[in-house]
Amino acid sequence: MSERKLRALAAEYLWDGLVLKDDIFNHTGDVLLLPKGETVTRHKLNKLMGFYGDNKNIMVYEETFLEIMSDEHVPAEVRQTFLESHVGYTQIHQSVGGLFKRLDYETWLDSEKIKPLVQAVFSKLEHFDPVMILSCINFPRPMEEDLQRHSLNVALLNGMQAEWLELSKDEVETLLLAGLLHDIGKTKIPEEILNAPRRLTEEEMAVMRMHPVYSDELLRGKFDDNVRLAARHHHEKLMGTGYPDGIADEKIGLYARITAISDIYDAMVSARSYKSTRLPLDVFDMLYQEEFEGLDRSLVMNFLNNMRSRYISKQVVMSNDRRGEIVYIPLNDASHPIIRQDGDIRQTDEEWYCREILSTVI
Repeated sequence: MSERKLRALAAEYLWDGLVLKDDIFNHTGDVLLLPKGETVTRHKLNKLMGFYGDNKNIMVYEETFLEIMSDEHVPAEVRQTFLESHVGYTQIHQSVGGLFKRLDYETWLDSEKIKPLVQAVFSKLEHFDPVMILSCINFPRPMEEDLQRHSLNVALLNGMQAEWLELSKDEVETLLLAGLLHDIGKTKIPEEILNAPRRLTEEEMAVMRMHPVYSDELLRGKFDDNVRLAARHHHEKLMGTGYPDGIADEKIGLYARITAISDIYDAMVSARSYKSTRLPLDVFDMLYQEEFEGLDRSLVMNFLNNMRSRYISKQVVMSNDRRGEIVYIPLNDASHPIIRQDGDIRQTDEEWYCREILSTVI
């Protein structure tokens, strides 16, 4: 029988009232601090920790570590850092960031050289619950990290959509690549416009709207035309009112239509200085109500139906600070899901609402 693994945990992440499902030990793992079944109190923990000087870590078993690090009592930023590391999002994000900060495009902007990165993204789709991946995507990010995180997020969302559409493995990988590179042209946009902490002026928007053209120029001759055209056309609208070419209907390829949905979803759940972050459920509503004109309705509905099914049975923190469970998400009113809490089942409203959707790693 293999020996159970202990992991270091900051004692500050325990909370009053936590009933231990397993023993916890001092920072060396040699001394039992509190036994399984005991209820943690701050007074009791501080008294025990006082014997060990400045070291404020404890040792817990792996299962306990994962459970505590997924709990809403742990600060959101700490939970997010742990989740992204656990999923492997952090490592891929750093790789994407490294690419986007390099100026020698001729060296790295090559389909073979970027293939390992595509494979790394694909492996996350194979091995992790979509909601865990979506929890990495949905969390606010610093403005200076926006381009690389957005590119990775769109790749992941493209991959999910491709799998939900039952496309081939090659098509999934092509859509992942399209997501990673759809905004590569933004590297040619002046930083004072790209990272402006405000709404852009009309003149600045005209500059920003050139980024699909720049993406096309950077990708032309180096990548499959499906990747290049997804980058050029992901801001086009089916009725012909998009940019940069103003094309419509069937002239907008499938990969561009898919990327457009991923691009909008990620933009809406991300933080911006001029708008507040939204829950995924709110964005589902916006998509269903067609607040973003010119999207392929059949693809939007496929996206919404699959997203809704993934969030059923997930834990949420409600506005009364207690946990609940998502029972049902109405297609035409996703912002007001039906929640089970303390034995009661009812629909949320303006006074009793979901504050956070939790993602556990066990």
